Amino acid sequence: MACATSRHASRFSGCLAAALALSLSLAACASSSTSSNPDPGAGGGSSNDTMTATSGTAERGEYLVDHVFVCGVCHTPSLPDGSPDPSKYLAGSRSYDFTDLDGTIVTVNAENLTSHDPEGLHSWTDEQIRTAITTGIDDEHIAMYPIMPYPEYSLMQREDVDSIIKYLRSVPPNDNVVAADFPYFDQNPPAPGVHDEDIPHTTLATSDTNYASAERGRYLAKMACLNCHTEELMAGVPNFAKPFAGGKVYTFIRGAPPHTSANITPAASGLASWSVSDIVGALKSNTEKGTQRTLCNTHPGGPERYGKMADADMLDIANYIHTLPPVENGPFQCLKP
Repeated sequence: MACATSRHASRFSGCLAAALALSLSLAACASSSTSSNPDPGAGGGSSNDTMTATSGTAERGEYLVDHVFVCGVCHTPSLPDGSPDPSKYLAGSRSYDFTDLDGTIVTVNAENLTSHDPEGLHSWTDEQIRTAITTGIDDEHIAMYPIMPYPEYSLMQREDVDSIIKYLRSVPPNDNVVAADFPYFDQNPPAPGVHDEDIPHTTLATSDTNYASAERGRYLAKMACLNCHTEELMAGVPNFAKPFAGGKVYTFIRGAPPHTSANITPAASGLASWSVSDIVGALKSNTEKGTQRTLCNTHPGGPERYGKMADADMLDIANYIHTLPPVENGPFQCLKP
């Protein structure tokens, strides 16, 4: 999940994990490696499907929210030392500034995702939360600012969407009030959904022993890593000529240097020198390969976040990233385009 707009324009959002993973490392990537179907269809289901969250578990949702999508990076305020404020867990965070492709600076606020009424999601139906996650339309029928990767989330398994819904319902209410976005954002229609066939498969042969793992990793990466690590043709529309090749530029704080996402394909300008274990190690430790240097400060890692991701999930992600078709783009620095 990723970033929110204000409740005047969009009261729902997901974690900004994907939007914040901008370093010589990896974006957070969602879902379990034990999925029996690594390439499911849209999580929202057809118009004839019931929209109530009937599958999945709150426990699974908690895992996705806290250790895979790392929603708290955006939606939980920080204490002065930079650590999350446990008294405002998922209750909405500070404002983030994004520079749109036309140069407009949009101030986006991470919304309150607790079960509070009226500040959180208490009054939202399961259908409204599902629609927000998978299509980017909020409870007031307004499209969200597309820094939230809802085009990619349209590919999420329904069971995972249901799990997230169930978990958010269980988060204790918090009355934290989130400021409105500026300028008022009222985009209609929303950014188009991502098509699964546009996302590259592993280059491994189907007979390779790591093929199934890498394809499970593809399911994980296409919903979180893709959005951050792919240049855009326009807001919310990835350039599939360069998938996962980095180069997407962000400005989170007005006047601060821009951040540019890294090329995570196995190209010379990307992760060609990285092994599968190097990628797993970066996810676990939040440090660059072979060093003690922490990843770019926009990367939402850390021992309490990715460090608690299931080992199997990290391995699946690493197997996929390591066997992507290489795309030369960059290399890009942590703080400069």
